[in-house]
Amino acid sequence: MASVDYVFKAVKYGAQTVNLTATVHLPKNTSSAKGIALHFHGGGYVVGSRAMLPAAHIEALNEAGFVAVSSDYRLSPTISVLDGPVADSVAAYEWAQDELPVLLEKEHGIRVNGKNIVTLGHSCGGGLALLMASLTRPPKAILDLFGFKYLRDPFYHTGSSAPPPAGAPAPPSAEFIAQVLKEIPPPTAAPPPFGPNGPDLSTPRGAYLVTSVRKGVQFDKIIAEDEYDRVDPEKLLKAPDFPPTFFVQGTADVVVDAKFAQWAHAELQKNGVQTELYLVEGAAHGFDARLKRDDTAFEPIQKGVNFLAQHVGK
Repeated sequence: MASVDYVFKAVKYGAQTVNLTATVHLPKNTSSAKGIALHFHGGGYVVGSRAMLPAAHIEALNEAGFVAVSSDYRLSPTISVLDGPVADSVAAYEWAQDELPVLLEKEHGIRVNGKNIVTLGHSCGGGLALLMASLTRPPKAILDLFGFKYLRDPFYHTGSSAPPPAGAPAPPSAEFIAQVLKEIPPPTAAPPPFGPNGPDLSTPRGAYLVTSVRKGVQFDKIIAEDEYDRVDPEKLLKAPDFPPTFFVQGTADVVVDAKFAQWAHAELQKNGVQTELYLVEGAAHGFDARLKRDDTAFEPIQKGVNFLAQHVGK
């Protein structure tokens, strides 16, 4: 699987420049390319990186005829969700439509129409994938993998009353966590705050995300009240011209409640939009991260990719 990196946006911070990069995964059979699949990573807008698109997903997308692309965005909380993740994802999308096809033909002999673009994303990246429906040239189809939506719902703002599990590390001090607010310019990559032994609170960024989610304040510093409609796809889902959308959602997900995918699917159905919902019984958030193509549990992902492929060129 050959891949190449391109800078799609550069942002100046005084003497420093943050280069936002997209990794483009090229199909083995370049003559079969019929579209572009743009992926947005998860991580609660605070952690993660474009490297989080799993190899099995890339392979499935390539075999379905897609040039698979995974893009950076600047991470909160030293930038808002609107100005960082959303704005940078829109920039990546427009670059993939307008400039990437020229680069693919010139440098790799791959001819693909930028109009044939689909989006997909995990967790908060699923929400970003849905938001691309608001653009003048929306995606042909969307694959939402347990994505963020209905962000005003009390589920995200209630917090957990359950005590930390036995052996869990003690929460770090507020002073330690506050160090994340000094990270300017905001990074474009950060490791997930979960290691082999559970939550990893050894970095201010990881500790910030875990503790804010536990307290139900994960959006307080990164989404202003008057910005919710621009970062939450809830209202977009009511549009009769919303792109065809496939939802994958685990029923045991404690990060994004399964009801949100059910609500969104029902809303699209009501409006006559082509949509499918695959509920994975007993699956947790991020259940697909380490799957291989031949794993039985990969079935919902493959069905989602097939759904995307059906709508390219229509």
